[in-house]
Amino acid sequence: MGSREALEVVRPKVVALVGNPNCGKTTLFNALTGSSYKIANYPGVTVEKKEGVLTLDDSSEITLYDLPGTYSLQGSSVDEQIVTDILAGKIRSSGKPDLVVAVVDGTNLERNLFLVSELIDAEIPILLAVNMMDSAERAGLKIYNELLAKTLDIAIVPIVAKANKGLSELKMQIQESLALPRVSRCKNEWLPSTSDLTEKNDDGTPDPLTIAAMGSLRYDWIKGIVSRCTTSSQMPERASYEALDRLLTSKLFGLPIMIGLFAFIFQAIFMWAQLPMEMISFSVDTLSSFVRSTLPAGVLTSLLSEGIIPGVGNVIVFVPQIAILFLFLGILEDCGYLSRAAFLLDNFMRRVGLQGRSFIPLLSSFACAVPGILSTRSIPSRSDRLATIMIAPLMSCSARLPVYAVLIAAFIPNTFVGGFLSLKGLVLLSMYLLGIVAACAIAWILKKAFLWREQSFYVMEMPPLRLPVARVVLRGVYDSILSFLKNATTIILACSIVIWFLASYPKPDADFKGNAVQASFAGQLGMLLEPVIKPLGFNWEIGFAIIASFPAREVFVTGLSTVYNVGDDSEDQQGIISYLKEKNSDGTFTTLTALSLMVFYVFSCQCMSTLAVCKRETGSWAWTVGMFTYMTLLAYLASLTVYQVGSRFL
Repeated sequence: MGSREALEVVRPKVVALVGNPNCGKTTLFNALTGSSYKIANYPGVTVEKKEGVLTLDDSSEITLYDLPGTYSLQGSSVDEQIVTDILAGKIRSSGKPDLVVAVVDGTNLERNLFLVSELIDAEIPILLAVNMMDSAERAGLKIYNELLAKTLDIAIVPIVAKANKGLSELKMQIQESLALPRVSRCKNEWLPSTSDLTEKNDDGTPDPLTIAAMGSLRYDWIKGIVSRCTTSSQMPERASYEALDRLLTSKLFGLPIMIGLFAFIFQAIFMWAQLPMEMISFSVDTLSSFVRSTLPAGVLTSLLSEGIIPGVGNVIVFVPQIAILFLFLGILEDCGYLSRAAFLLDNFMRRVGLQGRSFIPLLSSFACAVPGILSTRSIPSRSDRLATIMIAPLMSCSARLPVYAVLIAAFIPNTFVGGFLSLKGLVLLSMYLLGIVAACAIAWILKKAFLWREQSFYVMEMPPLRLPVARVVLRGVYDSILSFLKNATTIILACSIVIWFLASYPKPDADFKGNAVQASFAGQLGMLLEPVIKPLGFNWEIGFAIIASFPAREVFVTGLSTVYNVGDDSEDQQGIISYLKEKNSDGTFTTLTALSLMVFYVFSCQCMSTLAVCKRETGSWAWTVGMFTYMTLLAYLASLTVYQVGSRFL
């Protein structure tokens, strides 16, 4: 036996999770694999490949794939085409699955069974996992799983993935299905005769995937199955959810409720995070002082106490605000409200040339533009995908939050509008809204001037309203904070060291009586940029902080803190806020300058990672350079307008 044959014999079995978006497929994957999974890219494309190891009851290990969500095997987007290629065995590095676990949403069987029927017709070994059984029961929906299994001639396991219910039974059924592999096939009346099929395999037999693609009467058959295998009764809880749904999506109350919710979130970001931020800031300051007083004076002590500790600390201090933001977004997503928000905004988005699928990537960009741009892979239309990629960085991401937070805390008074709305929260909300309005305008221009050739249509999915699961929401918050802290300990750590070096060297002569920082490399860079940014109200210190923050926007706080506080005892976040308040009092750094600076950061493309992923996803330097150019020009012009107009009237 050759080496290739030996490898084929010992190759682990491959099981793929397939299902519609929002069916709980990824939740099931995480529950089955725990932390034993890895993420890479499929060869030749930028679609992420999520692969894990599942240990069965007989101690055998199988490879588990979490395939991208798809509604049909005929999908045209990059994500959907990857699913079809894997199931057909066209991607050799992944291996053709030995078994497919089709995950379906029990509250929406009719839509989910369309994909299942295609899998059956394609003669793919399949096992059905009916998820969200708890939600189905609360909605008054009774699913007769045994009758459904007999009708479809496939094994069915009811589960609640988010609560880990039914997973043991699912693992057992996977083991049994792999031990006794078989291909199920329903004798469906819509199937064409094999003589009508034009695409055939090399051996002359019909291509099973082609068979699946020709089921024009599929939905009629599915409706008949659902009517026989389920019963529905109107539950009081379901009636309450439907009444709430009508209120949230109504033309009269929907938008005011949405605006009120997000206004409350931004109020909470400032008010609830104040105490933990002060505690973190105090800890950073204490650690920095301890290092300075304990270690002997020298370069290492200066690097630690004036560079690394305050540099990273000035970013970590914003973790409470970021946690609150992701907590609310996680709650709104898990309960199903974000889809309602997309519905309310859908008509407006179409007016600016975007489709419904653009909403999720843009929403993801509020956390970070990188995953937002990556998630545009689900958009079939190339023109819509490019337009969404180009405007995604205009959504104010979590990296901008430290910049906004410091400037708002230092320059915006702690007053309330109408007795209950914090002015600080309203200013923060206005920064987010400014980016959204600009994104809509840019999308309209792109679609009218460059990307007008392609028309696309999208039917929006509306998942049922449900109570959020604390474990799922908190895990999302934890993952987001962990990602932010990894960034703080890598890119920001490196930037802090570079900023410290630039602000500390070259050392001035002993008889030098001016600002030591101004004589450093940092000062020279700032002075070089100052003539360009002076019309915006910026001085050389701000200029250096802007340059330093190009790798990551949040480094702006570290850069500003360094050029203002080298040799001082106030390197922490509260220290820079107090210093800026003093600058405001003497008129050298005014509230108008702060507003101009915040507007600059709303529009500027200060993120190398965003540019890198733009190049990767578009495959073009032209689009990447275009993104950086238009955002930089827009930032400059908007900031110039704010400062010059404000100077005339204030």
